[in-house]
Amino acid sequence: MKKEFVLVLVLFGALFSPLSAASVAEGDPDKAGKTNVKTVAVEKWEFYSTVQKPTVEELANADNHKFGKEVGYLYHVFMDMYVVKEEVVPGDPARRAVIRKPDIYNAVRSIEKQLNKEMKSNRLTKDAAADKFANVLKIALAAIDSDTSTFEKALYGNKKDSSRLLAIFDNVKLKNLY
Repeated sequence: MKKEFVLVLVLFGALFSPLSAASVAEGDPDKAGKTNVKTVAVEKWEFYSTVQKPTVEELANADNHKFGKEVGYLYHVFMDMYVVKEEVVPGDPARRAVIRKPDIYNAVRSIEKQLNKEMKSNRLTKDAAADKFANVLKIALAAIDSDTSTFEKALYGNKKDSSRLLAIFDNVKLKNLY
């Protein structure tokens, strides 16, 4: 009985030792001998962007935004693309607002609030916040006509944490069509 038990333990050890070695290899190489930490694969996305730099006239006509004129222009385009007004019943003047891709829309709004808080508490300069938010808006505009199911799932899974949402947007690579 003891021999069978020892044999089973040796077999289990032999079976699971490659798994533990693989998980150590995936972890931080400096900590390979110390812990058995498994890293989570970070997903990356790639969208094609058609957003061009706004012209001087477009910037002059842009709404004034707390992050600057360029962000105001991008934010206006973002709102036009994501919030669509449609008739409830044909012929009735009542309209309802329909949000396209609500997970992306809500993430952008959450990131805007977080960047505004960081700017007010002097943890972030206005220029840095404007650059980050302009990048988020460009990604959101590129994602409107793309297949974004995995991107939206990642945003939905982290909807409570604005810093994670910003990190997800940082994992997107934009390819310019022009």
